This record gives sequence, C-alpha cells and structure tokens, in this order.
Amino acid sequence: MPRNANGKFHGKSHLPEKICVTCNRPFSWRRKWKDCWDEVCYCSDRCRQNRNMPTSRDKQSSLS
Repeated sequence: MPRNANGKFHGKSHLPEKICVTCNRPFSWRRKWKDCWDEVCYCSDRCRQNRNMPTSRDKQSSLS
C-alpha cells in the first residue's frame, strides 16, 4: 500500500466516486482526470461511445 506525504499508509477508499451515466456503475477518481474531474461523466471510453444506447435495464423496463 502506498504512503502519503506524512508517511502513513492509505488505500484507494478515500478517492471520490461518481456514477456513470451510461452503465450506472460507480467509478473512482483517476490521476488523468485531476484537471477535469467535474466534467467526467463516463467510466470508460466504451460507455462514452455507447452514451446514446439504452442500458439493458432500460430495455427491460420498456418491454414491461
């Protein structure tokens, strides 16, 4: 486990999380998003590319 500036150990549980607007799964902050975290909406490129596609949950609810 990595050490912080004070020399104490920490895990990734302290990182902020968001919910992906495409798949509705939680995802954690990544270093590459440090300058644009407020604009990040998707957990992956796959979700970003499929943003207009309904999720399987949406398909099931429309069939009922």
